[in-house]
Amino acid sequence: MRIWGPSPPSSLPRWARSIDLLCLALVLLAVVVATFGGFRMRLAGLRVALTSPYRTLAWAAALSIVRHFLAPRPPIYQDAPTRLAALLRTEAARTATTVLVATRLPILAVGCLAVFAFGYLGGSPPWRFIENNDFANLQARWDTGWYLGIAIDGYSYLPGRPEDQQNIVFFPAFPILVRVVSRLLGGSPPSFMLGGTLVALGAFFGALVYVYRFARDVVGDEETARWASWMLAGFPFALFFSAVYTESLFLLSAVAAFYHFRRGELARSGAWGLLVGLSRPPGCLVSVPLALLAVSPWLPAWLAGGAAAKSQSGLRRDPRWLVGAMAAAAMPGVGMLVYSAYIWNLTGDPLAWAEGHAAWGREYTGLGVLVTTRYEWLSTGGVYAYASQFPIDLLNVSAVIFVLATTWPVARRLGLAYAVFILINMLPPLAAGGLLSAGRFSSVLFPAFVWFAHALPARQRPGWLAGFMAVQALNAALFYTWRPMY
Repeated sequence: MRIWGPSPPSSLPRWARSIDLLCLALVLLAVVVATFGGFRMRLAGLRVALTSPYRTLAWAAALSIVRHFLAPRPPIYQDAPTRLAALLRTEAARTATTVLVATRLPILAVGCLAVFAFGYLGGSPPWRFIENNDFANLQARWDTGWYLGIAIDGYSYLPGRPEDQQNIVFFPAFPILVRVVSRLLGGSPPSFMLGGTLVALGAFFGALVYVYRFARDVVGDEETARWASWMLAGFPFALFFSAVYTESLFLLSAVAAFYHFRRGELARSGAWGLLVGLSRPPGCLVSVPLALLAVSPWLPAWLAGGAAAKSQSGLRRDPRWLVGAMAAAAMPGVGMLVYSAYIWNLTGDPLAWAEGHAAWGREYTGLGVLVTTRYEWLSTGGVYAYASQFPIDLLNVSAVIFVLATTWPVARRLGLAYAVFILINMLPPLAAGGLLSAGRFSSVLFPAFVWFAHALPARQRPGWLAGFMAVQALNAALFYTWRPMY
């Protein structure tokens, strides 16, 4: 599955290029196994073992011989490096690299310095994952412990204890990837911390590439695409893209599913959609905007979404095509059903993962309670009292207002499906849990940032980015010093 979109021209058939990539991956895998010693583990009940670099190299050599016998020209050592270099030279990849380095490293540095300068809330961290070293333990914050626990020991369930927080509420895609990468790195506690960080940053890099390509296709402007990447990475709650959290993976799979869907590449969109459904509980709801995108050629222009809807060349007004499109759109829901089937086997209740959210305080109260409570706080104490007594609540409210305010212009400029994507990712969590993690949920709503980058005058973009990053630094200081920023 390519995350880069169009590839450089090549005389090789697609199957030969796929074998070349597989050979390259096997060689890199052999180097990792030789360096860190390989691993043995169970994955979904299956025993997986990789301990010999020589066996991996032998497979790479055998595949290479078959490939060169069937397609001798050009040889792998000429074709693969050329294609890889061409991919990395694309504007999307260069922008993603710059944005990643310029935003993730400073935020991690701010978090580390905040620990040194301000210390922890309560004087010491609630738990440590590695050792008594604040730098080595920097990424061990809040939900990271749950993800790493799943990556190391798998899922567990204690029946008859609904008041206890249990790890089945966390979906499997991210911890599975962390488990595989961390085992390759040796399987020690530092390996799991490093593996989780690498998975999060790698997924965020891929997401930035896709955001750039999506924005360029929808808006038709390279400069807007570049600034959309910057605005998303600079957003105050983008700090979670460098944390050992699933947000990076969810963002990557969601934007990739939309990108390929609107280009008519349904198989790729479906594959990414399946990953969406396995990444986070609200992921299954992404099927709704994808289905709206599928029927958008039948909708009137004012409803389908203004100028952007006219540029969706991959979407067709063809009943036979619609069947495949609906199948691809259903894949996020299929991902949720796959996980529910696993939970059914583990607990006897396919929806135990949903019921478990009550232990985190996620119970339906409706949006009215959320709004009236904040209104009462403001009307009785004023803005100063609200900000001084509930600063983190104010930060979450600001993020929610920002993304919800973009839904109407997103619908008009990008399309109805993208506005619905924003609403279904924000309104259900707000109705069942209030502002708990609301800022984090808002960070993955990429259509809001594409529209925002397009709507802002060019002279205002640097100022907004600077303001975003300043608040993100504040949020990072709160998060890494164990304040309730999660």
